[in-house]
Amino acid sequence: MDENKKDKKTGRKTTYSPYIPQGVFSIGELLELVETLKNEGAKTVKLGGEMVFVWDETGPLSGEKAEKLRWDANDFKAKHIRPVKLCSAETFCQNFKQPVISLAAKLDEKFRKAPVPSKLVIGVAGCHRSCSEPATKDIGIMACTDGYEIMVGGAAGLRPMIAKSIGTFKTEEETIEIVEKVIAYFKKDGRQSVRLGRLLEKNGIDHLLKFLKAR
Repeated sequence: MDENKKDKKTGRKTTYSPYIPQGVFSIGELLELVETLKNEGAKTVKLGGEMVFVWDETGPLSGEKAEKLRWDANDFKAKHIRPVKLCSAETFCQNFKQPVISLAAKLDEKFRKAPVPSKLVIGVAGCHRSCSEPATKDIGIMACTDGYEIMVGGAAGLRPMIAKSIGTFKTEEETIEIVEKVIAYFKKDGRQSVRLGRLLEKNGIDHLLKFLKAR
């Protein structure tokens, strides 16, 4: 598979993305795929979404068994901050304007599973192509030439909203600090089951900006 080898002329990483109908296949097929591409020299895998393992009749892992696994389980129902949605960025995409993998990891470590009035999704993209769709996330971060642009109040679903920009910040540290302040605002003024975008629709974006300046 020549497409899996590094392009010596450009230095770019090359990739191979298998077509998996509906994104569903058996454990055996997964093992075969991983083993085949491992033998071809692949080093890294980038998932586009969550990986969900499914049982037929025997039921999911019991709480005790799940706790023994070294992987923490995702919870899609609780009112908390969800895992950060990240584009391919430096994994294999060469279009990124700023490094974002380390930023996403820091955001995840600091905020994931923190309780909030309603679910809150953070999206991070390495450039304006916005493959992780930060403009439709409660808090979206998009890398640009000058740093990291932060957008707030986006949502998908039946009542979609486009997030509004609240500025560009030069460093990861500044960006994380602003995200923390936005989350504090949501916790202080948020109502149960109301997303951040609906809260800003009610209060106005200036209400948030005043809060951020005062912190």
